[in-house]
Amino acid sequence: MKKFLLEDIMFEHPIKVTEDIHVGMVAHLLLRYRINGILVVKKQDENQLTGIFTTTDLLRLLARALSSGKQKLKELKKISDLPVGQVASKNVVTLSKGTKIVKAIAVMHKKNVHTLPVYDNGKLIGVVGRHDILNAAFS
Repeated sequence: MKKFLLEDIMFEHPIKVTEDIHVGMVAHLLLRYRINGILVVKKQDENQLTGIFTTTDLLRLLARALSSGKQKLKELKKISDLPVGQVASKNVVTLSKGTKIVKAIAVMHKKNVHTLPVYDNGKLIGVVGRHDILNAAFS
């Protein structure tokens, strides 16, 4: 790998949403930007991460709605209108900008996560996804 630290490959302008944004809007952002996860932050402090909403979370919600019997459209609408803060994954794994990519790979594998927020001295400065790591490894 040519680049060895997360700060070398991270995306410096991660897409963030506040906890009150509806799931339908966040799903639209995931699809539009072709990303696996969106960072969920406090409305008062965009550095205070409260969760991550991922495509896996979205699929879990869709499965629940589609297995709900005859009221599938009603359930889909209900899920779309939920505040993302209620359904985002809360146990977020974060790393610092000076973390070696090899460690990030190990963390992603061990914790089964695909999106890692990157911090520097308590400030959210970026995000690294599995595709960023694969691009660095094979470019």
